[in-house]
Amino acid sequence: MASQGPLLPQFPLGPRHTFIPSSAPLSTVISEDTWSWPHITDMESIDITHDLPTIHGGQDRILWTGPRGSFSSAAAYDLFRPPGPTVDWTSLLVGTFRIPRHRFILWLAVQGRLSTTDKPWLQHLGSGCVLCQDGIPESHEHLFFMCPFASECIRAIRREVFFHWPYYNWSSVIRWASARWRGKHVVNAAYRALFASLVYHLWQERNFRVFQHTSRPTEEIVRIVVSEIRDLIICKQLPRTVSTRGLYRLWRIPWPVEGVAHT
Repeated sequence: MASQGPLLPQFPLGPRHTFIPSSAPLSTVISEDTWSWPHITDMESIDITHDLPTIHGGQDRILWTGPRGSFSSAAAYDLFRPPGPTVDWTSLLVGTFRIPRHRFILWLAVQGRLSTTDKPWLQHLGSGCVLCQDGIPESHEHLFFMCPFASECIRAIRREVFFHWPYYNWSSVIRWASARWRGKHVVNAAYRALFASLVYHLWQERNFRVFQHTSRPTEEIVRIVVSEIRDLIICKQLPRTVSTRGLYRLWRIPWPVEGVAHT
């Protein structure tokens, strides 16, 4: 190591300037415990070789280090598989009221990875949406939430819970919800949980109709979705704050209720 950092990047032209093959081991330039470079005429390379530290006797060791100096399996994983680009929609998957199975289905849905029948290898299941049965091809954009069945679920939920809904297409809804319901505020956390629950139960209803040939009306879907999130809010024993009071009012939960911690 020189003061400029690792040696290898300091010799980009390799054999041309140092007359040493790029595949040569370090021992090629060490003789009797001292540096032994070939005749080098390039001034930049000469300056680098003069800046090298003195070799001290000792046993050679191979060390694995990460960007911060110490080794960890996580750092090694990141080096072998660099992380992908940051996406805004990850904010929809976190929060106080998250339910793992809901998060998983939402994670698939926002990436367009649910097994909808618009995919060529699933067209044997039929191409039309089984929720609205209007003959419209099933896709993520249709199911969430252009489908009349899904739209009616949203309208019914809005009669139970106070929240704004833009009625955009799926990709626009994801961007809108990611920006509007971002952060740790309990109201936004509850809306994210509601969003994930609705996506989960619409997909579940779709699977019931495709594989079990059973169906539920929109009223039943809405009852399940709203009850799930209301129960989560009550069971969390949130502190008696202005934010919690606002959350209860939006969800039409009586205040005070048993289960809210007293401070």
